[in-house]
Amino acid sequence: QCSTEILEETSLKVIAWAVGSLAILANLIVIAKNISSLEDCKNTVVLINKSLIILISFGDILVGCYLFAISIYDGIIYKKSYCKKQIDWIASSQCSMMGVLSTVGTQVSLFA
Repeated sequence: QCSTEILEETSLKVIAWAVGSLAILANLIVIAKNISSLEDCKNTVVLINKSLIILISFGDILVGCYLFAISIYDGIIYKKSYCKKQIDWIASSQCSMMGVLSTVGTQVSLFA
């Protein structure tokens, strides 16, 4: 049984678009705010704390990019023809890059 879409449920599509977009936007704001205040760090503990926040935000941006890209592939590129192109997608470099993006983003967010 082959699925016609990557994300079949409308609720999943909405959540993927929303969470992906918000993750990218919010974490860009967090990174910009913390980078701009790095010079004001008075001691090493504060500097390390801000650096870790920046690193975690970077990982979250990668996961947001993954969700955003999956949403684009589902809604714009494949639409309802995913079933016919499923093998090509799974074997593609784009799918592999999405896997790397997801894995690296998750690992950075968890272990930073």
